Formats: sequence, C-alpha cells, structure tokens
Amino acid sequence: MDRKREPVRALELFCGIGGFAEAACEKADVVAAVDQSEIALSVYRLNRPSTPVKGFNLETVSPAVLADFNADMWWLSPPCQPYTVRGKRRDLEDSRASSLRRILSILPQVRPFSLGLENVEGFAASEARNLLVSVLKSCGYRIREISLCPTRFGVPNRRPRYYLFASLGELGEMDEAKISEYSMQDFLDGRPSPELALPPGTVERFGRGLPTLDPDDRNAYAACFASSYGKALMHSGSYLVHNGGLRRFSPDEILRFHGFPAAFKWPPKLGLRKRWHLAGNSLSVFVLRRALTVLPFFK
Repeated sequence: MDRKREPVRALELFCGIGGFAEAACEKADVVAAVDQSEIALSVYRLNRPSTPVKGFNLETVSPAVLADFNADMWWLSPPCQPYTVRGKRRDLEDSRASSLRRILSILPQVRPFSLGLENVEGFAASEARNLLVSVLKSCGYRIREISLCPTRFGVPNRRPRYYLFASLGELGEMDEAKISEYSMQDFLDGRPSPELALPPGTVERFGRGLPTLDPDDRNAYAACFASSYGKALMHSGSYLVHNGGLRRFSPDEILRFHGFPAAFKWPPKLGLRKRWHLAGNSLSVFVLRRALTVLPFFK
C-alpha cells in the first residue's frame, strides 16, 4: 500500500452507530459498514447516507466477501460481553466471540495492510487477545497495544478501553496532546427533558448508592456509560443532581462525552431506551481520533 495515498479505504466491522467513521473523518473512505443490528444500521444510514451498510452475521462471513471490499484497513469493535467485569467472562467460549474468531481465521487469507480494534479493558487479559496477537504475528504484522481513557485527553468521562493497532508497514507514535480542558457543563443539554428525572422514591431508596455528580463541580467526571444505562439502575453510569433530585444523562449528552458531532441525529421513532443502549455501546471518538495517529496515514 502507498501510505501517502488518501483517503484510506477502511472496512468498519461491528460498526454500531459509526464511531470509527466519525473518528477517521476525512482520513478514511469507509467502503462498507457492517453490523448485525438493523437498528444500529438505521442510525448509521441516517448520518452517513453515502456509506454502504451491510447487515449480516460475521460468524459465517466468507473470505471472498471480505476480500471483495478491497479495504486497506479493517476496523473492529467486536462484542465486549465475553470480557466485561459484570459478565461471566467466558472469553472465547462465549458464543458472542464467534464472529471475532471467524474474522481471525480469515485474516491470513486476506491480510489488509492495517487493522485496528477497540474493546473493554478486560480484553487485554483474555484468550481472545492472545489469539488475535498470535494470528497477527504469524501474518507478519507489527503490533501496538494501548490502554486509553478519555480523561487522559481532558474529557470528564471515565471510559478506559483497550486498543490494538497492527500494520504490515511502520507504526508511529500517538498524538498525546489534550483535546481541551472541558468541564461537565460543556456536555449538558440546555433544557433537559423531564423524563430523565429519577422518581423520588427511587432516589430515596437508592440515591446513596448511585454515582452522582454536581454539574457545577469543575473537577467532576462521569463514570463509564454502559449499554444498560436507562435500564439497569446500578453500575451502568452516573447521575446528575438536578432540581433537588437526580436525573439521568440524556443519550445526546452521552454522545457529546464520546465526541460525536452536534449534527449527529437519531431516527425520530427510536425510543429513549434504545438510544441509551446504542450510545452506551459506542466508542469514544475523542480517544480513537488520537489513537489512530499510531498509523502514519492518520497523522
């Protein structure tokens, strides 16, 4: 591959609502975005109508299908449930790891010039990670593994994640500069919806056990928002002190923490809980944009 050629042809696997595409910006031409969730793809289509989206199961994808995309780079955000602290951590024995295993079985036959992957911190100590690294090394890739959190770049949201980058060419150094010195107020809705408020009875019963934030505290940072936010009360994200009670963060506020642009849209009929799920399941555009600079053509 001619590393001076731009934009890079990227295949976005497990694309979700398009976090990689937002982070890669004009540096990459996403030749296709693939996901099994038709709801996630409906959000992707709305925001990136010119990108081909493909709804198929990667557990059974053939080498020919992936080769036909003729991509310079593959981006992967595979399911995190096999490696999360809250889950059973069945690792490669979890059926949700089957799609990643399938892609790794195909990799020696297709071999894109570069590859990137993001997952929860627990992935770093998993058998899936060991298999990934073993396959990449056997194919001649150079590898860089990084653990990063938005707080490192001045974003008040704790979301530590594992990143891996591999290339058949050179790997560079990541851009370490802070994005900005944000405060909590920079991410909040001007007029939050009343439906975000927790019922008084819930606050009385669980309030002391919930991670709560004062929006005026410039040193406050939000806990990691999970895809279960809005459904599970505990261990799914933070809550804001608001009007003498507590409220949830809105899906739009969570997207701002991730670094999605203000113009990003949700399908009008998509319910609040599903928006929470998709936002919590997405990745940090802020962090990935920095992490991608390990690959020279993203500088």
